[in-house]
Amino acid sequence: MKARLLWLWCLCAAYTGCSDDLDPSSRLIELRLLAVEADRPFAQPGEQVELSALPFDPESRPLSWGWGTCVDAASSVASDCLQTVAFDDLTVSLDAPRHTLTMPQTDAPYVGVVVVLCPGTIARGGADGMPVSCIDAGGRALSFSEFEVGVKRIFKRDSMLNQNPVIEQVRWEGEVWPEGELKISACKKPAEVCDEFIEHELEVLAPGAAQTSVDAEQKPITELAVTQWYATAGTFDDEVRVFDKAQNTWHARAEDAGKLVTLWFVVRDDRGGVTWTSRQIQVPAS
Repeated sequence: MKARLLWLWCLCAAYTGCSDDLDPSSRLIELRLLAVEADRPFAQPGEQVELSALPFDPESRPLSWGWGTCVDAASSVASDCLQTVAFDDLTVSLDAPRHTLTMPQTDAPYVGVVVVLCPGTIARGGADGMPVSCIDAGGRALSFSEFEVGVKRIFKRDSMLNQNPVIEQVRWEGEVWPEGELKISACKKPAEVCDEFIEHELEVLAPGAAQTSVDAEQKPITELAVTQWYATAGTFDDEVRVFDKAQNTWHARAEDAGKLVTLWFVVRDDRGGVTWTSRQIQVPAS
């Protein structure tokens, strides 16, 4: 149980900062790699694993992708994984958020799939011992903080399996919110305070997200699952919610007036499963 609580704390620290920053990490204002999904979070050597990524770029630039595999890596940190991959072993392509991995032979419990997301051209060599650099449209080599590097762990399958969560419903103010339906944000407060804020209650339902299974010793285990909340504008009460309480409140701000806001809901379990969906809100101009 302590290990699982540590996982949840690390997720909070990595994705939200667990603080009251003026620009919370749930607000999408710069290039981000939000998630990477594998159709097989657990795979045997020789099996094919299909991966897909969820990127965000506020400038809608052409994005280059680099995919590589680190086997028997001593660390699951993305930069450490990238440093073990030769540039010629990367699969590099334009606007390709998908990749196919053939699970390699390994004595380690997992392999790492490193993902490079570059708003420009991926080139050979970089600072700090990295095998890649990212060159923007103006020919400038971007700093490591200006492009995204992530890692997705694919676990070696023995007796354990895992499936990605399935999002059954998203709800808006208690009612089902179908994919593709644009919501108009309307003030629910009295007219005299309507200009102060607009807020809406949201809920994500994925009833099988916390899967029950058995470990290598056939002892029962139950996953922990969380929902992460992202939006191009506004704020959430919470940026991560433990899944049995996947309810949240989204607040528009005065500066969001007139904006078309996109929201993403990412559901993760603590054994590599992930899925996501998105919705849109139109905030009135006044």
